[in-house]
Amino acid sequence: MKIFLIVCLALLVLMLVVLGFYLIIGQVLYRLILTRKGKMVKKIESLIELEKTSNIFDDCQKLTIESDDKLKLKGYYCDNSCSRLAILVHGYGGSHFKMTCFADYFKRRGYDILAIDLRAHGESEGRDITMGKKESEDLLLWINKMLELKPQYKIVLFGVSMGASTVCMATGRALPLSVVLAIEDCGYDNADKELRYMFLKHKILSRPLYGIFYNYTKKAQELDLKKVDVLTKLKHCKLPMLFIHGDSDRVVPTEMVYSLSSTIPESRRDVYIGQDAGHVGSYKTNPRKYESVLSGFLSKYNM
Repeated sequence: MKIFLIVCLALLVLMLVVLGFYLIIGQVLYRLILTRKGKMVKKIESLIELEKTSNIFDDCQKLTIESDDKLKLKGYYCDNSCSRLAILVHGYGGSHFKMTCFADYFKRRGYDILAIDLRAHGESEGRDITMGKKESEDLLLWINKMLELKPQYKIVLFGVSMGASTVCMATGRALPLSVVLAIEDCGYDNADKELRYMFLKHKILSRPLYGIFYNYTKKAQELDLKKVDVLTKLKHCKLPMLFIHGDSDRVVPTEMVYSLSSTIPESRRDVYIGQDAGHVGSYKTNPRKYESVLSGFLSKYNM
């Protein structure tokens, strides 16, 4: 009996040790991948092929909203005395600062501009990144904020990378009629598929380590990445959409643009594949063609 108790105690201790290591590894990986200061965030952000083109945001007004979970979120608003507004949404690890080339483009077209810092990015509060789940809810708050400023606005949503997926998820929600168009550049169709691609395909993590990260995120952080499903939301979208992707994207696989665009009827969708372009690199690779595609899409809908 004494030996039996010792064996049971030893097994219990072993289970606690294994559970402890599991939790520690899961927490470390979560902090590396889905928090503001995570090293993976900085690594992937460096792969986004966008360059600062001007100091356009130096003259913008800084706006603040409060998220449903009480975070103060920042945005940069350029009022060009227009009834058209472009809301610009940056990618994973970025900030409004990364959207200057797009802000310049919309400014030249006379648009008012709002470039936001997503939660846990830039000057917005927050530690945790939710790959579009809460970010898309925050985007709805920004839309309502801007319509309080100018109820006559006609709004275009424009996002890149994680911001593109955030835009797609927002379009599947109940939007004000003032939101008339959406543009996504290099968005993913599912958060779990995207992270698996990044960390397994590029051999940054092993499959067992990714499994620990996924389960920890689901149970301890209450974020099931498989359910951050952009396709499910996008199927409810009623807006015309422009889908953009680079054919040499190594961050978000190019085939995801086809799964995303296939959810929108052909009459309401346009697709542009940038030749020899990496992740969010279509503008940098061929700016004249990129702007021509944007202008054609916007003009088609009198925007």
